[in-house]
Amino acid sequence: MTDRRVGIGQIIAFGTVQLPLGAIGLPIAIYLAPLYGGQLGLGLQLIGTALILARMSDFVVDPIIGVLTDRWRPRIGRRRVWLILGTIAMMAGVRLLFQPGSGVGIVYFFAALSLVYFGFTLIQLPVYAWAAELSSDYHLRTRISSVGQFFGILGLIVSTLIPSFVLAQKGVTSADVMAAMSHFILIAMPVCAAIVFFLVPEPPAPIAKSSFKLFATLKTLASNKSFVRITFVVLIATIGEVFRQSITVFFARDVVGVGNVGIIYFYYFAAALAGVPFWTWLARRIEKHRSLCAALAVVAVADAAMFFVGHGQTTLFAMLFVLKGSCYGALLMLPGAMVADTVDIDTAKTLDRQQGVFFAAIAMVQKMGFALGGGLPLLILGAANYRSVGETLPLPLLALRVSYSVIPAVLVLIAAAMVWGYALSAARHRVIRDEIDARLAAASEQVLAKASG
Repeated sequence: MTDRRVGIGQIIAFGTVQLPLGAIGLPIAIYLAPLYGGQLGLGLQLIGTALILARMSDFVVDPIIGVLTDRWRPRIGRRRVWLILGTIAMMAGVRLLFQPGSGVGIVYFFAALSLVYFGFTLIQLPVYAWAAELSSDYHLRTRISSVGQFFGILGLIVSTLIPSFVLAQKGVTSADVMAAMSHFILIAMPVCAAIVFFLVPEPPAPIAKSSFKLFATLKTLASNKSFVRITFVVLIATIGEVFRQSITVFFARDVVGVGNVGIIYFYYFAAALAGVPFWTWLARRIEKHRSLCAALAVVAVADAAMFFVGHGQTTLFAMLFVLKGSCYGALLMLPGAMVADTVDIDTAKTLDRQQGVFFAAIAMVQKMGFALGGGLPLLILGAANYRSVGETLPLPLLALRVSYSVIPAVLVLIAAAMVWGYALSAARHRVIRDEIDARLAAASEQVLAKASG
């Protein structure tokens, strides 16, 4: 069993790689368009199209990397090798995207952005698969996931603090913010990757190694009822959360009257960081799925309460925002730990470990949720003739309120109801692990018998 070899020091070392990965997304979301559109003169429609196309490429890349990280077995390690490849790609992409020269065009932008996304996938998917293999223990997997998300949220906080420091200086631009963020990522990424590479054990590849067959793999995923349920939970919850996030600036400005929501986001992520130990403890006490259900219920209540926030009620808005933030860590770490458990259902049948395929599938579902959650509220507001430059008319503001509170609350409640009936409990998982151990012991005896014969 790998559990005995993985101590808290190695779990912390393993989690550090999420620090630079967590720091990448926010600068891309906030400062990329002002840099390439406002300072370099690219059209916003071209930038938006490139962003969509670059993200859509993940639907091709994710399953390929998922399969390769399961099937390719280099001597260096089938998970570990991707740290090298992904770090190289990530550093090259960040350098090109965050520090462009003058006169670059849309092709440059698209290529650099795609390289960042490609490098991110090369690291993230194998790391998720590796995390699932570090331990077969139901509760220890939650701890591994929670430590990783702790560092990921810490990266988000860094991505708010560095821009705040840079923007406090006179005469700075988005280019200065992006350059400062690139320096942090270019230093942190190889350091954290090296820590994981040299300090964290990678379990040996499984005895079984089945060939990849697309339809057989899809059948495997579809027949795993626990995986299918958590997949739908992740999809619906992601749509609900991104639905709200994509119009937060509009709601804060036009409904509440908050001019700069940046400081509130800092408190949001700080609450998320502080909440991780609580959700880890709760998952151990009442099991992962019920802890996730509780977090989703709190988020749904906070979403619904946002409908009643009036103009000038900045404190109430911030309190509800921070309350949601305290649940953010649970929404990140618990589904990943639950997916790791569902892979064991397949392992019990085949003795293969296809964590890469399972996490590639869940990553595609999450990205689908990001796409739908990001686009649908804008379509609704557009149909209501909402003016993005600032709105005062009652009907468009009502559409904004409903889109920001009611719709996300309903979606998150649906996800909570679905996860409540999740069947893969700690006791059920222990039975599955005992079955795997028994089959592995029998398979090892057969291998030894053949070798001695």
